[in-house]
Amino acid sequence: MQIRRQSFFTSPDFWISGWEDVNEYLDGIRTGTVWEIGRSQGGHPIRAVAFGQHEPVERRTTYSSALASGHPEDFYDPAQRTMPVLLVIGAVHAAEIEGTVACLNLAHILEHGTDLRGRTHAELHGLARQVRLVMVPLPQPDGRIRAPVRNLIGGSEDDLYYYGQGVLADGSILRWPACKRLQPVPVDAMQFVGGYYNDAGVNIQHDDFLAPQVAPETRALLDLVRAETPDCFLTFHSCGSGPFLIAPENHLSSRCQFHQVQIGALIAARHRRDGLRPGGGMRVEPRGGFYLHTALHFTSGALPLLFELPHGLASKPFSFEEILDAGLDVLEEVLRYGVCCRYAPR
Repeated sequence: MQIRRQSFFTSPDFWISGWEDVNEYLDGIRTGTVWEIGRSQGGHPIRAVAFGQHEPVERRTTYSSALASGHPEDFYDPAQRTMPVLLVIGAVHAAEIEGTVACLNLAHILEHGTDLRGRTHAELHGLARQVRLVMVPLPQPDGRIRAPVRNLIGGSEDDLYYYGQGVLADGSILRWPACKRLQPVPVDAMQFVGGYYNDAGVNIQHDDFLAPQVAPETRALLDLVRAETPDCFLTFHSCGSGPFLIAPENHLSSRCQFHQVQIGALIAARHRRDGLRPGGGMRVEPRGGFYLHTALHFTSGALPLLFELPHGLASKPFSFEEILDAGLDVLEEVLRYGVCCRYAPR
């Protein structure tokens, strides 16, 4: 790995994103519950933190069978719970660490009343107390350790792809979307394997979800949604544009698509009000792609949301402060939607 810019490896104190720093922070949590949900391909612990009481759901059938019967309540009956459940997954691609930062700042708000900058967020705090909130700040430890950048602010697309997708044997940077033509990437044939992948070269966003064995990171997340049966889950990614929700997805039910569009519009409006320059724009996903979060949806029935936070590249500048504000805005709007209507995806 080359150090393409020294500033990529430094960050303010409120920007906790490194492997050791994240685990040290989780070790210090007192009002939440922290536990290991699995181990990565490289043997590193994957940890979750939860705030709010776990209310198990009694199921009589699978999600698929419940839908076919016309009785989704046989799989999940919201009347069995006193509050909705939101699962937040940060840094699916481990060089895209902005979501990790947002998760830990929300944890700090719930633990101490302020984010890691010392700022209060009364409404966000109040909303988060009305749900069971489960977060997995670093679901892909192998790539996080391999590509330990703390930010890409002021960088170029080449920087983004170098630390994310890696470098091929001929010295050329593997870029998006060409990186998706290789699954898994040939680890032994690459000069540098970026943070996109686990130690076996698997991009868990596009795992072989119906294979007899999936990547251990994928298995840990599938088992988590099966155990938690969340009403909604949010997976964080990062990109070179402004922040946006990828929605709607045409292989999901019209009910799910409706909620995705509603939430995406609310977040974009919030970001505009706060001067945070939304980008990307909502669009129907036309290729019928089946991603990690759709596999999680068909396992649990939960409403899937995929949000892209900005890296703050030179072509689309965002500061550390603005990126964190964008992430906390996303969390507040998603929580508000759940408190007001319980997501109702099923």
